[in-house]
Amino acid sequence: MNRRHLLMGAVCATAFASRAFAQDDIAKKLINEPGAWNIYGAAQTNKRVKDANVQGGQAMEIKIAGSGGNPWDAAAESPITGKITRGDKIVAAVWVRAKTADNAPVNLNMRMQISSPPYNSFGEKAISVGPDWQMQTLEFTAAEDHAPKTAAMTIHLNTGKQTIYLGPAFILNMSLT
Repeated sequence: MNRRHLLMGAVCATAFASRAFAQDDIAKKLINEPGAWNIYGAAQTNKRVKDANVQGGQAMEIKIAGSGGNPWDAAAESPITGKITRGDKIVAAVWVRAKTADNAPVNLNMRMQISSPPYNSFGEKAISVGPDWQMQTLEFTAAEDHAPKTAAMTIHLNTGKQTIYLGPAFILNMSLT
């Protein structure tokens, strides 16, 4: 081995170590279980499916009957297991895709909300979802404190006859050190 190969090996080792450090660092900011979805509502049926095209290789398949009602009559929820303090920078991201009879985009509502009545929102965004996997994000600064297990990221699904696929959801408190 010559000096060039040794130098390249050292650079690669440093790069991989930095990447691993960055992944460990971001994992410390995670305040939910990425694959833990609670799906509810009479207007839906759901099951876990394998899908090699989404991160983690699994998704929730949720079929919505499209029988009318409120958008929140069928929803998916990823509980927040960590604490949020006023002023914290929160980033929520979810892998999602949708299938309809005519392949039209599906309009859904992605929100952070309290997990008990009156289910107040503290971050919200309308999203348009097509047939290909895409990551949808919601970023905001917390205006108030939320104790662990008192809030969730929720996606309202009852917006028409459709099948929604949810991959992992990541809720990050970027203010955690």
